[in-house]
Amino acid sequence: MCGKSMMTKRLLRIGAAGQETALGLWEMPPAGPAIRPPVLLMHGATFGSVLFDLSLPGYSLMQELARGGRFVYAIDIRGYGASIGNGVMNSPPAAHPPFSRARHAVEDIAVAVSEIRRRQGVPLIDLIGFSWGSITAGWYASEHAACVRRLVLYAPLFAEKNMMWLDRIGDPADRSRLAGQFGAYRLITEADVIARWDSDASGTARDVREDGVVQCLFEAAVRHDPLAGSRHPPAFRCPNGAFADLIEVFNGRPLYDPATIRAPVLMVRGECDTTSTASDMRRLEAAIGSAEKACLEISGGSHFLCIEKNHMSLYRAIAAYLAMD
Repeated sequence: MCGKSMMTKRLLRIGAAGQETALGLWEMPPAGPAIRPPVLLMHGATFGSVLFDLSLPGYSLMQELARGGRFVYAIDIRGYGASIGNGVMNSPPAAHPPFSRARHAVEDIAVAVSEIRRRQGVPLIDLIGFSWGSITAGWYASEHAACVRRLVLYAPLFAEKNMMWLDRIGDPADRSRLAGQFGAYRLITEADVIARWDSDASGTARDVREDGVVQCLFEAAVRHDPLAGSRHPPAFRCPNGAFADLIEVFNGRPLYDPATIRAPVLMVRGECDTTSTASDMRRLEAAIGSAEKACLEISGGSHFLCIEKNHMSLYRAIAAYLAMD
């Protein structure tokens, strides 16, 4: 169903302070000489880095950026994808609280950025964050101005009341319920992937999605979970820490202060996205402060625009922004 990626990436293992296992950092070199700064992609709450490099022709943001003459990196934050192997994720989910919070993700991003700068011999990198990853990427950029050249926040989340999501997650006022309802991680089946995608686009997801994309995404996700095939139906483990973070965000409580971001910022969303809303994007734009910033909405896309029919509009917008001097 899924073929092989047209450009080769390799898995690097990098250390993180206090981590029992190394983090997975994927590296894709450019087709020719590197003429632009390296870029790091930060994933959202569910799929890890596989979202950025599907084995379907044209469905790889990593490949699109690498063609522009840069080394492209994508990290799997602790508990995700190539970074799933640790004691918490290998225990029963009820044995631990929601795992892999945004503050931990910021620490992991810092380790990845340090490694990329060392390997490439550069002072600055470009940084892209998707959804929950827009929080962690923005948070990192707000504290490490000397390391980020340009910042892209795709499907940005900041701090806005979102009752659709609060109803989905649970009662945000009951913190004890959070601990009881969500263990360290949850299991995600292919049916769950479809339901999540359909619910976000208010019924339009089937129109924006090509046949075979869900299956390819799910196959890529389960490939990194050695226990996925032992479940019926197959399901991969996904950390729940992001849900705990989103309870704060969707109650209008920001997790970081974007006023200290100094890098130029592009905020981009699909116009049908009900998770990352236009009003929340504008709220984030106002909070960023004095940094150069731009907002863009792309038609015909929902929250998962990067793997929808109109994904090339997103890829080209990001590539053009990062190509600016």
